[in-house]
Amino acid sequence: MKEPLLSCQNISLKLSGVSIIENINLSLFPGEFHILMGENGAGKTSIVNIISGIYPFGTYDGTLTYKGQPIQLHTPKDALKKNIVTIHQEICLFENMTIAENLYANLPAATALKRFTSLEKKIKLANDFFRKHDSSIDSSRLVSQCSPATKRKIELLKLYLMNPDLLILDEPVALVGSYEMDYFIRLITYFKEKGVTILCISHNYHAFFNLIDRFSIFYEKELRTTVNRTSIDDGDIENILMADFCQSRYPKINVDKGKEVLCAESISNGGSIRNISFTLNKGEILGFYGRTGSGKNALSKALFGLEPLTEGKFYIDRLSARISSPQDAINLGLAYITDERNECGLFENLDLLENVYSIKENNFKHFWTRTHFEYKRYYKYSRKLNIEFSPKAIPKHLSGGEQQKLILMRWLMSPARIFIFNEPTQSIDIPSKIDIYNMFNDLVLKGASILLFSSNLEELLGVCDRVIFLKQGIVSGEISRNESPEYIQNFI
Repeated sequence: MKEPLLSCQNISLKLSGVSIIENINLSLFPGEFHILMGENGAGKTSIVNIISGIYPFGTYDGTLTYKGQPIQLHTPKDALKKNIVTIHQEICLFENMTIAENLYANLPAATALKRFTSLEKKIKLANDFFRKHDSSIDSSRLVSQCSPATKRKIELLKLYLMNPDLLILDEPVALVGSYEMDYFIRLITYFKEKGVTILCISHNYHAFFNLIDRFSIFYEKELRTTVNRTSIDDGDIENILMADFCQSRYPKINVDKGKEVLCAESISNGGSIRNISFTLNKGEILGFYGRTGSGKNALSKALFGLEPLTEGKFYIDRLSARISSPQDAINLGLAYITDERNECGLFENLDLLENVYSIKENNFKHFWTRTHFEYKRYYKYSRKLNIEFSPKAIPKHLSGGEQQKLILMRWLMSPARIFIFNEPTQSIDIPSKIDIYNMFNDLVLKGASILLFSSNLEELLGVCDRVIFLKQGIVSGEISRNESPEYIQNFI
């Protein structure tokens, strides 16, 4: 039997006195694709952060063994020196540098450029590199000018220059659209065929199911089981993850729909969205589906005043309304749960309590005053959303799913009655998704209305009353919950 490339032996970690993972024993063998799964907050990202040097030696108990020798990683740079390369869940690029500068930053000696290589030459080399890998990225642009999907693609393509022995991927396809998925699979297949060991965290594992060798399932801070992919099928994994948790993956409560609460009439932004009209009724969940370039993301932002419109009108409760800024939208009773939680959703320097009270509509006293009532209200909503962290914790200690639920909590505590969700379940586990779906039910039972923007068509068909399809900036079709989905392919 092969010796493990890396072994985690009896690893335990506490942060701010809170146990994060307990007694983890995990082995990775040369050339295997090993995937970690389980609910958010179970410890998957924490073990990755230990292996990649983010949580340095001494902050955790237990031993790491790499290539047969105990190792002590004090920084991420120590991991890179040992050819342990990590693509984190959040984008890790230099925003104010060009794509070319990012591509050639922090490379191993074998592929690094000479120290004083000019920016002009870096751009030329980077453009040649991208063309070689079937990509048309203009490397002279600043990273800050790129979409999240393009940033993730840059990170993934850079792997060709990194020469990893151990490649760690934390939700690598969370920002990858359906068009780019085949591209990502080809990239991962390349490294697997090259003999690179791959450790991956992903809730969207279906597309590369056949590349996986073993699954490890985390549950409540422990590694509960490891199974070979050849001994199970795709459905078995879903059963393991959902065992004893719920009866339905898409719990849906039907409520009587009320009067029209929102109408968008012929709205356009002069580019990515054109002549879009729709209505939303009280108690309704209206879904929007579209692939990359459909205008779905731009529409969700325009409805909350985050992107300007050139044409069209809004009506709230059948009265003409102006939405030219987020504050306009908030004043009209709209809430926006963003998919860009770190860039736009969270204040990482504030604790959890301060985050949920960070909009003025939630504050009853001065921002810095924390009353018994505010703590009581925080605990009430954190129980509903299964957030177990103290209100004094900071967002970086939360998993991606818990961060998403924290943003949701902020708006649930507000007076909002029309909720815009942009990819609310992206990169979170099945139990956390069901928490959010149940919260949808709570909202509509209380008379709220929901606009749900998602690239997960199965999810939209499972929880929405109607789904509108967007294609190249226009409405290409619509289907209600009771209609047959046989014509969907004509809309996408």
